[in-house]
Amino acid sequence: MLNRLIYINLAVFVVVKLVDIVMMLSGVQAANPVVEFLGAYAGWENLIRHPWGVVTYMFLHQGFLHILFNLLWLFWFGRIFLEYFTGRQLLNVYICGGIAGALLYTLAFNIFPAFDATYAMAIGASAAVYAIVLATAVYVPNYTVYLLFLGQVKIKWIAVFSLISDLAMLDGANAGGHIAHIGGA
Repeated sequence: MLNRLIYINLAVFVVVKLVDIVMMLSGVQAANPVVEFLGAYAGWENLIRHPWGVVTYMFLHQGFLHILFNLLWLFWFGRIFLEYFTGRQLLNVYICGGIAGALLYTLAFNIFPAFDATYAMAIGASAAVYAIVLATAVYVPNYTVYLLFLGQVKIKWIAVFSLISDLAMLDGANAGGHIAHIGGA
């Protein structure tokens, strides 16, 4: 299941990039229709017209570094998760975490005046991956991994650091992404 999730994310990324290339070579100056179709909209009107986005957005990436880091985290923590749980449970946590991230993102963008939900859209597996990270850290908090330059670190501290980082970056350019991360967690 872990490999399938990675392959699906990679396949969607390749499709998005191919559409981007075709549009660029054609001189089309518009948003990528695949992204617009699969993204999770924050505005109620767009969300009602694209309800599937609450699920499909968690397989959608545009930037190389975005997909790289999401899939690395998914791979690393997914392998630990699968030492204790099944592939079906991994999929359930991934999907539920992604949906929770989309819902918190949508609520925040419609509640707080600092955000404009009209055309806001979430993309990426981060919330789903965060769900796996936190589920693993809660189940085996003292599981130790080796981090370059830091040495041995318990995964509970990686999870805590990640959550604190997202909270600290709520006032940044990607506030919606950090809100989705927290929702997934």
